[in-house]
Amino acid sequence: MRTGVAATVGLLLVALIVFFGACEGGQELPAPVITSTTTSTTTTTTSTTSTTTVDPTVLGTLPPITGLGPPTLDRSSTISTVGIDRVTFGMTVETAQWAAGTRFTPVTPRGECFLATPDDAPTGLTFWIVNSTVERVDVDTPAITTRSGFGLGDTEGRILAKWPDRIRAEPMADGSGNLLVYVPEDASDRQFRVIFQTDGKQVIRFWSGRLPWVGWLHGCTQAVQ
Repeated sequence: MRTGVAATVGLLLVALIVFFGACEGGQELPAPVITSTTTSTTTTTTSTTSTTTVDPTVLGTLPPITGLGPPTLDRSSTISTVGIDRVTFGMTVETAQWAAGTRFTPVTPRGECFLATPDDAPTGLTFWIVNSTVERVDVDTPAITTRSGFGLGDTEGRILAKWPDRIRAEPMADGSGNLLVYVPEDASDRQFRVIFQTDGKQVIRFWSGRLPWVGWLHGCTQAVQ
């Protein structure tokens, strides 16, 4: 009898130990702490289980420049056949930054030909740097127009009416619109162009530059045939 009671008590004690042990072990663990650190070159995410490092595309930077004056490119800036305001085609990239009063930041990998945007200027301006000189500026903002006041949203008819003898119209190869090429009259400016790209009715972008780069449609690598 005593042996049976002792056995029963022992079983109860074992059951209680297992029960409380299971409850203790079933508590929810705290969530892992995740921290993110971002620097100018890498973004690192760490946790208790993994580490992931993402390297951004390396575009390169232009050499440091000092002695910049106040920025000169703003919403009153205008495009001409030879440049934009004080920045003219053929300037070295260093001289162009001084003229613009702001540093330029590459937006494509630096090479023989690459694109850069001015840090302190309206968005939508992109300069082409070819062999260390500025050769073209692309405009993708309605804030900037030509000296005659033409820009994004203007109609083909208005541009053709303004320069009936100076505009050469060329259809886009894919049929998406037309190129209206302004050819200067002065012999000294014959190597320069202003080109308006349209959707067949209105200007959707335009640019100015020096030949041959002003005639390229697909970045620094593919010329218009």
